[in-house]
Amino acid sequence: MTAILDHIHMGCANVYTTAFDLMKATRIGHYDGGFVGSVTVGHKTMPLGGGAYLEIESIVDPFATVDKSMRPWWYTRAVAVKSPVFSGVCLRVNTMEELTEIAKRHGGTINPKVNVRTPPEGSEMKFRDGPYSANAADPWQTGKPTWCCWEDRLYMHPSGQPVVNAPGLVDPMGIAWMEMGGTRAQMQDWLGQNPDDLHMTFNGKSAGLYAIGVATDAGEVEIRRPSATGA
Repeated sequence: MTAILDHIHMGCANVYTTAFDLMKATRIGHYDGGFVGSVTVGHKTMPLGGGAYLEIESIVDPFATVDKSMRPWWYTRAVAVKSPVFSGVCLRVNTMEELTEIAKRHGGTINPKVNVRTPPEGSEMKFRDGPYSANAADPWQTGKPTWCCWEDRLYMHPSGQPVVNAPGLVDPMGIAWMEMGGTRAQMQDWLGQNPDDLHMTFNGKSAGLYAIGVATDAGEVEIRRPSATGA
């Protein structure tokens, strides 16, 4: 099976300023993705073209800024380095059977918790992801991509929703490249497919995502941030 890029995750301390500053720098639009799960995390979505998007997230629940047990690991990292961080790459497959097969290949299962995005209008968007293991860290925490399968993705996928009507925006046309840590051989072993299919390049640093290039109708745009798994 050949998976395609679904989304890239950017963790930050302030979802509003991060999304605004990124839009200002790249001229790529975004919209309010609402909240995730328990309302602890707020979400901005930046469609990148080609059926992929950048999700920008931070804590919006004040209790989570006080209670360390409520803080996502990527939020702690973003605060520590005083910068938004690239904290994950998620690929997409078409069926739950494919997702189950991938999870089993990595000695895990599909995550028993459904991922739910609730936008302002209230129509929930759901996907399942993996591999998951109760006895192991989330693959993102070790710089490895994960996989997902969406419900109703043809009609409600985040990459296809309209952005805020800001002036001077460009039209994104897909990911031109992703700069990853580690090596090509290591990534191919993890993915079970050719990293070239996903336009991945490798810098030999710690595993994780370091930068992306986005093709637009006004030329290529580079987005570079620290990797959440970097030193």
